[in-house]
Amino acid sequence: MPGFIQNIFVKMSNVDNSYLSGMRTLLYKLGPNLSRGIKLGFRDKWAVKQTSFMGLRIRLRDLCQRQSKILQPQLKQFPERNLCFFNIAGGAATDSINTLILLQESEPELLRSRKIEVNILDIDTYGPNFAKRCIDVLKQPGEHFYGQDIALNIIHYDWSQPDALLKMCLDRSDCIQLFSSEGGLFEYGLDSDIIDNLNYFYTNSPADARVTGSLIFDRANVNLGYLGFTEFIGVQIRYLGLEGLQRILTETSWVLEESHEIDTIYILFSLKKA
Repeated sequence: MPGFIQNIFVKMSNVDNSYLSGMRTLLYKLGPNLSRGIKLGFRDKWAVKQTSFMGLRIRLRDLCQRQSKILQPQLKQFPERNLCFFNIAGGAATDSINTLILLQESEPELLRSRKIEVNILDIDTYGPNFAKRCIDVLKQPGEHFYGQDIALNIIHYDWSQPDALLKMCLDRSDCIQLFSSEGGLFEYGLDSDIIDNLNYFYTNSPADARVTGSLIFDRANVNLGYLGFTEFIGVQIRYLGLEGLQRILTETSWVLEESHEIDTIYILFSLKKA
């Protein structure tokens, strides 16, 4: 592994260990083999070997597959529209990037001659900058995105102050828009933050806009091993559950389109406009 990448991982530890940063989450997704050689603290050395984190890989895979299925019919129907991702607390934007890879591998003509934006809205800097380097590499000759018009924008964003979403959505009102948050807003945000972000995105987004994300089972039904693990590493996860999400949706104009459970830990979902 190149030295500059190792340095990123060394620096990635949270100042506030109550949440998993984008790079720390990416480390756990890599697993023990791909993370070999990275200098890690005791908790991360232990955590990266745990089978519990297979769920993170499945979560990423399933969410990317769902997002590509949402986008395929829109891209086919509207070849003239550009594509815009809003990735809230996106970190390294692994869901957006891998969704684009799936689309490129299955139907490359859907992305051709179309401007694509991946907007990472985060207070973190390491994860988004790593994502930007990934996009730069993937646009090189022989790589997935060679010849594609793909821009990755890093936007400092605090989800407790979502006003900026209004203008960003309005400026891209003619685009196909996907709002996502894997392991972010719906796993850490307060009800009021989730409601405000959903409502602000709704206001200026097109009628076919979608929301995708992940959340954790409610505390009464979550996998006990996962519950014990999160307490051990100190993160303050929200055990929102599907009922909690549906309660939140009553304060918005979004409706649940689909949900999918993973190992009594994660629930993946998509929302559409009523």
